[in-house]
Amino acid sequence: MINIDTAFRYRLKLNKAAGVACHSFIKVLAGAVTQSGLDYVLKKDHPRVYVYLGAAEEEESLAEIAEIFLKSYVSPEEVKTKLLPFLEGSGFVLKEVESLPYHLSNVQNLISHVCYQVTGVRGSISRGLSLCPKIDRKHLYSIERLNANEIKIIMKLNPSGSFSQVQELLKLLRLGGKKEGYKATRTALYWADKNGVLQPL
Repeated sequence: MINIDTAFRYRLKLNKAAGVACHSFIKVLAGAVTQSGLDYVLKKDHPRVYVYLGAAEEEESLAEIAEIFLKSYVSPEEVKTKLLPFLEGSGFVLKEVESLPYHLSNVQNLISHVCYQVTGVRGSISRGLSLCPKIDRKHLYSIERLNANEIKIIMKLNPSGSFSQVQELLKLLRLGGKKEGYKATRTALYWADKNGVLQPL
């Protein structure tokens, strides 16, 4: 158990390039923390880092979340400055660092919805939905057409904390063609406030 008097928690918000595997990011981030000179908290002989809800490898993401724990307080700006050089070339871009209370709820328990924008989409959304009785409507929060070939999808997480990949949803809707015919970008993560209104994380 970490001594809460000497542990400081930081949330990192990042972009991820298409073609980069999120499961490799724990190793990448741990290496960056080790080399950065930050005074980090150990977990089984490695820096204590967490990566949440990584987007699929083929998807570009503008909404990746990770957390690190340090033994002493450092300003978020300094944490970012120290980590940036060691993330170059990783496929991840560090956008923002935020200092958090240690006891704040696990971000995986906080996130309730994920938003995608998909380009290269063909066909009628309403017709696609009508032809797909198997789709679990509980997890499709909203879907709207933004222009002739682009749609926006907000999906609700299932109880296990994961979500169907957007490619599978497009297949069910019969909106997408071949896998190469469209591009999915994860653009936002949301949590629901006490009134059920979605708030961006």
